[in-house]
Amino acid sequence: MLAASDNTLAMPSDGPRSRREEAEVRDLILDHAEAYIRRIGHKKTNVADIADNLDMSRANIYRFFPTRAAIDHGVFARLTDDTLSAITHIAGGPDTAPARLVTILQVLHRRVREDLINAPNIHALYVAAYLDNWTVTRLYLQRLTAILAKILREMNASSKLSIDGSAETAQAVVDAMNPFLHPLLVELRLKNQNDVDMELRGQIAFVLSALGVRVA
Repeated sequence: MLAASDNTLAMPSDGPRSRREEAEVRDLILDHAEAYIRRIGHKKTNVADIADNLDMSRANIYRFFPTRAAIDHGVFARLTDDTLSAITHIAGGPDTAPARLVTILQVLHRRVREDLINAPNIHALYVAAYLDNWTVTRLYLQRLTAILAKILREMNASSKLSIDGSAETAQAVVDAMNPFLHPLLVELRLKNQNDVDMELRGQIAFVLSALGVRVA
């Protein structure tokens, strides 16, 4: 069992709470769920262990998450929120729009690889989220596409290029990069001992060329 903090043990497990308190409890449940997932995987993580670790009843856990799967979805959503926060920061940076697009695609790929190597159980959670097409996965990809569409519009406005900054064009960029962003496809590339870095550079160059950006 994972060790619970003193604050966790002191927290009441029942009774009315304010919205802020409920949000804090929900985050605390996800904190412990993520810790279990990182250690033993999402398939072995169960509500009873999380509840025991929080000195909380299982019924109380289900007040915040109606199903066991909802906990996995909540953990995944928090992880992708962190990714979106990182790329939103890049998207608002001082570099040229094409440079920001390249950096975002590189960061997205690097995060997938880092999870595969350093956090295999988190990687497995991502694989499940993609293969089972979770609602939170679709929302993540929609938000990612919106960020890319904004950059494409900037590229169009700041150059003589005629780049369609629509969601459809941004989705085409995501689709083209899918072999380097989809967790299972990245895993297969690494297992096949491909020169993934070289292939990534080539695919990004292909995307830029398709957008009409001159690649040095």
